[in-house]
Amino acid sequence: MLAFDPAELRNASVDIRPLPDEHGRLIDASSLPSNFAEQLKRHGLDISRPIQVVGIIARSTDGRLGRYSIHFRQA
Repeated sequence: MLAFDPAELRNASVDIRPLPDEHGRLIDASSLPSNFAEQLKRHGLDISRPIQVVGIIARSTDGRLGRYSIHFRQA
């Protein structure tokens, strides 16, 4: 599973609105900018099939909320 900070996605011209939640949503990878879709492909995702996009908020060891990241995985 690949994880990105929302700022990294904006820099890659990926439209992330509305932000995904922990349940995620399925997307067609062909709707992504081609350079970003190729990056997903290089990391082992089959971009000809749906991709699940999940938003995850990390928790610190003391239970406080941490960094929000967006994860991409094969659906």
